[in-house]
Amino acid sequence: MRGFTLIELLLAISIFAIVLVAANSILFGVLRLRNRTMDRITQATDLERASTIIRRDIAGIVVPTGKLTGVLQSESDGLDSGQGKPVSPIFYTNTGLIDDRSRWAEIQKVIYYLRTPTNQVSAPGLDLVRTVTRNLLPATQEQFEDQWLLGGVEQLTFTYYDGTQWQTSWNSTNQVSVLPRAIKVELLLASQNTGQKKNASQPQTSVQWVVPILVAADTNQTQIAGVR
Repeated sequence: MRGFTLIELLLAISIFAIVLVAANSILFGVLRLRNRTMDRITQATDLERASTIIRRDIAGIVVPTGKLTGVLQSESDGLDSGQGKPVSPIFYTNTGLIDDRSRWAEIQKVIYYLRTPTNQVSAPGLDLVRTVTRNLLPATQEQFEDQWLLGGVEQLTFTYYDGTQWQTSWNSTNQVSVLPRAIKVELLLASQNTGQKKNASQPQTSVQWVVPILVAADTNQTQIAGVR
């Protein structure tokens, strides 16, 4: 009975090795494609959730009068310097949920921060965090709750429409109207090309939302002395 020669065995092993290398490349290529797809789906889901929450907070702004509300002022130092970089004014909004287990009303204080992520390896950019307090008349120190919204954020900006033009800042005590007619939010995502130089021909992902302010707000009345 004739067996295999050494050359035939070496040839068979070589062919088998080539097939394994090709299959391995295809398998890992499919896995990388799957991971990128899942990352994009997750980011899109988080972005949609963050968009819904931000727009709801802005749409629910209450008139800055009374004990449970404050002025809308874009130049805010934030709630705590240790929270991160504040990127929004403090919103007094009626988006708090009322249920049998909560003793608070619907009005809550909300501010948005950009923070350095705890896991820098996961993705470039900063984390967008929503900080909320519902006890607006604390006996001692205010207690805040953090809600992570989105990762991979480079910049978040707010602009304010006064009825004629967009303004980069707002102060309810200095404006003719205590609240703007609309607020525009622009979110810039960080580049995913880590380890590479930024290419001007490849613009970063930017999304914008314009939220009208429908609540009826009083105007700041200024008495002007003059001849009647």
